[in-house]
Amino acid sequence: MADVMEERVRSIQSYAGVGFAVGAVVLSLSLAVFPSLPAANQANLVIEAMAKEGLGWWMGLHAAMVLGFVLAAVGFAAFGFLLHLRGASGPASVVTVCALLGASIYVAFLSMEFFLPAFIRNLYSMDPGLATMLFSAVWYWKMGALAVGSVLLFAAVVAAGLGGSGRGVIPAWLGWGGAVFGSIGILVYLFDFWNSTITGAAINPMRVGGVRYGVGLPIQVWMLAVGAILLRERGERASAIPPQARTPVPRRDPVRPAQTGTAPPRRRSSPPRGAPFRPAASAPPSGARIPPG
Repeated sequence: MADVMEERVRSIQSYAGVGFAVGAVVLSLSLAVFPSLPAANQANLVIEAMAKEGLGWWMGLHAAMVLGFVLAAVGFAAFGFLLHLRGASGPASVVTVCALLGASIYVAFLSMEFFLPAFIRNLYSMDPGLATMLFSAVWYWKMGALAVGSVLLFAAVVAAGLGGSGRGVIPAWLGWGGAVFGSIGILVYLFDFWNSTITGAAINPMRVGGVRYGVGLPIQVWMLAVGAILLRERGERASAIPPQARTPVPRRDPVRPAQTGTAPPRRRSSPPRGAPFRPAASAPPSGARIPPG
């Protein structure tokens, strides 16, 4: 069972490391090249800014972001399994549920950009008022959903950092660093939500460069560092444990049937050492009479 558990741990570390590392690289590049858009309540300016960008480039950018969030979800889910094997089932549940829900929200609403810009662009040329109203409704809905997804992903980072550092999966400084930046991200989104209840603006703090590069980028660096550590430990574990041969299973002789339900013959006990030898009384021959007395 030990070799099976080691293989299981190495497999989990491989998927978690690749998911975190590749997902962090893809999302970091997407954040770096994502254009700065006007506020969501200025829908006509947002439509014009999107129209200036090439349709193929815009769709490709969002496809890359979808891929990045899928890989991040794989990394968080595998990390949750690793925490569960280390005995931290509570943080593992929080990491898995929050990461899967948050990444699913991002994938669902980012995939809207595969068809929405072309539709809004064609409608805007025929009826600008209807296109602006429709785009505002969809854009506000999208920003609200992505805010919920962001808070869930930040919560997954906090739980992964605290649980991983507590169980020795990742170094303590890395775990607490992720917990600090994840908590800051949650507070930023809660503060923006509080302001939106007063001003009515859409919740989109990532539109600000300070939040994008001061909170979002450090989270991607944290994911990259966690992925690199897991892949390094996976390599060290694979080199330290040699492949073990399979245990041979004895084969049954087909000529000699197996005994089922019969007790093995009992061996006669030998007399103790030093006891006088007493021959067994022989039975009298047939027909002989034994004299009385």
